[in-house]
Amino acid sequence: MSTKLKNGQSRYQSKAKVVTVKKFQLSTLRKATDRLNDAAFEKHGDAYLEFPVIIQGDGSPSEIFNLYLLKRLQQTVQYDFKTFASIANQLVDFQRFLEDEQLDCLKFHKLKQQNAIFKYRTRLIDQANAGLISASSARSRINAVVNFYRFLVTEDLVDHQRYGLPFQDVYKYIAVDNEFGARRKMAIKSHDLAIHVPAKAQNSEAIVDGGELSPLTVEEQAVVLKALQKSSREYQLMFYLALFTGARLQTICTLRIRCLLNRESDSYGFIRLPVGAGTGVDTKFQKPMTLLIPNWLAQDLKIYINSEKARLRRQKSNYGDSDENYVFLTKLGTPFYTSKAEQQKLTEKIKASDSFETRLKIYEGEAVRSYLKMVLLPEIRLIDPQFKSFKFHDLRASFGMNLLESQLQHLPAGHSAMTAVEYVQARMGHRNISTTLQYLNYQSRLQWRSKIQHEYESSLMKYVKSSVDLAGGLS
Repeated sequence: MSTKLKNGQSRYQSKAKVVTVKKFQLSTLRKATDRLNDAAFEKHGDAYLEFPVIIQGDGSPSEIFNLYLLKRLQQTVQYDFKTFASIANQLVDFQRFLEDEQLDCLKFHKLKQQNAIFKYRTRLIDQANAGLISASSARSRINAVVNFYRFLVTEDLVDHQRYGLPFQDVYKYIAVDNEFGARRKMAIKSHDLAIHVPAKAQNSEAIVDGGELSPLTVEEQAVVLKALQKSSREYQLMFYLALFTGARLQTICTLRIRCLLNRESDSYGFIRLPVGAGTGVDTKFQKPMTLLIPNWLAQDLKIYINSEKARLRRQKSNYGDSDENYVFLTKLGTPFYTSKAEQQKLTEKIKASDSFETRLKIYEGEAVRSYLKMVLLPEIRLIDPQFKSFKFHDLRASFGMNLLESQLQHLPAGHSAMTAVEYVQARMGHRNISTTLQYLNYQSRLQWRSKIQHEYESSLMKYVKSSVDLAGGLS
């Protein structure tokens, strides 16, 4: 059986591929010459970074697919290179299929089973059944091809009047929850070639909060903190932020030095930090919220910021040794996660330059995830050989369980559990309370109820390497 490869070339003989243009800009030919270098062009419109181009197996650009990508580009309000890369990678799979089967995607037949898209759908289902691709990948690819055919019809590039469309639009109804947890039905446009993806079995040991999360028990959290004692300081602090504030990786890694300056702790011992839109610190969908950082952790962050190690890293970075810089940088001075604000600045800088060779490099927490898998997890298993694999994002779910159980155990008389749930919702920035309710209904909550007798921070602090005592002073 063929090896399952992401780029799909293992499933086809075709050498069709996607290449990216570092800086793509539309131009009008103003002066034609025998030599391309002597021709005169006039640029118009915006420049687009990392724009994908589909190359056929013979090495020539695909006219029809690239025309489609250009049309999509013209209709796009906010260009996102990842979105276009995804579309191109789905379409190049169709291109490989067409070349292998020697089919013409522009030729329609009275018998729909003879159309290229119908045969492609059959191939995708066969590949999914054979385990070469996932059912969700098959669904995404057929949807991308249907959207391509919609474009062909809209632009009158095919004779659909003679034989009809190769697919039929249908409407399906899905259930969606609003921010208050109320469910309603919503109609969505689909088509009769859609590939069914079996509903995933409900995992009672997972919380759906930006993916399937598995909270670590209090004992497991303690093991992680023990293993972290051998880690470098920046990784210790990043993991502490996840476990003691519930912040997402993108928020932790885009935290700015200036955010921590001149901030005093409140009467509860927290530094209140605005994050999200307008702050330079990213959140999911840039939702504005307030991050509560324990004073001891905020003080440790300030000590790290003022260290020579952190200063040397800043000197190598784009921002230099300034308060605008990120708290955490790699040894090379690159960010662990490129903020939306920096992405915009880098994009504008490359657009404004005369060079067409500069590539937009975006970081999205890869180094942290790699560190967890390759370094921290092996260290953890020296303490507990049976320790299960986990994701960085699971630390957020662990914080949520810790916080909820602590709140429930300290509820004022006469208050319902929803008081605690609403507090956790605010702390974690959940848009829908239905997400937070999963923590309340989590099957293994009894493990937290029996372990969290006091403030959960206190029970874990003995494994934390801090320069500050719990009262907030330097130790």
